[in-house]
Amino acid sequence: MKITKATELEKGSNFSALIYAPPGTGKTSTIKYLPGRTLVIDVDRTTNVLSGEENIDIVYADINNVEVGFAKMLEEIHDEHIQEYDNIVIDNLSELEQAWLGEKAKKSKTKDGRMMGIPEMGDYNKFSFYLPNLIRYVNSWPNVNKVYTAWETTREIKLPTGQLYDQAIPQIREKIITNVMGLVNMVGRLVINEETGNRGFILTPSNATFAKNQLSDAKFAKQEEIWQFKSEVKETPDETT
Repeated sequence: MKITKATELEKGSNFSALIYAPPGTGKTSTIKYLPGRTLVIDVDRTTNVLSGEENIDIVYADINNVEVGFAKMLEEIHDEHIQEYDNIVIDNLSELEQAWLGEKAKKSKTKDGRMMGIPEMGDYNKFSFYLPNLIRYVNSWPNVNKVYTAWETTREIKLPTGQLYDQAIPQIREKIITNVMGLVNMVGRLVINEETGNRGFILTPSNATFAKNQLSDAKFAKQEEIWQFKSEVKETPDETT
């Protein structure tokens, strides 16, 4: 058993983070601001926006063999390539979920042997263990930062007073969203200032946004500053002007 002093820990080292936003708003582009060498595991085939980035390598996930093939790919990265990189990115978890369930839909059958074309209920339950276990495995890799991306959706929240409101959350199966959030150090929602077009991340939770930040005191960070973990970065999206 190894005991580590808290004074020896560095918040910006060996961290894990999840960033989310609607498709096409800049999640994948945010990867280029990571310091050091980065390996991107491309699930949704959107890494073309990283063209020309010298410190970024890309490996394309086999989305036709997700359950077995993705795990094997991660093992190969860990065993043969992890020492080459400072950052590992899985882009993105939302498409990984859809591809995983789509694979199950192709195999599901009714009791009389007819193809169903949709996942069975047990498949959803199985994925509820598959994804957190995958994140736990990647998070266990030493001396490398882990970043996950996801698309954005909303859920309806009901307060004890009966008031209803919509909250932005990562597009991951809602039954495990809290579990996934608990496995990473930071959850950031990428937003765009409609007047200036500038982008930044909300890092503090609210009724409107699902977020967390254990890496700094920042409540908000400009897109290009998201990996700097400075307490003095902007606190509100309005300050990205």
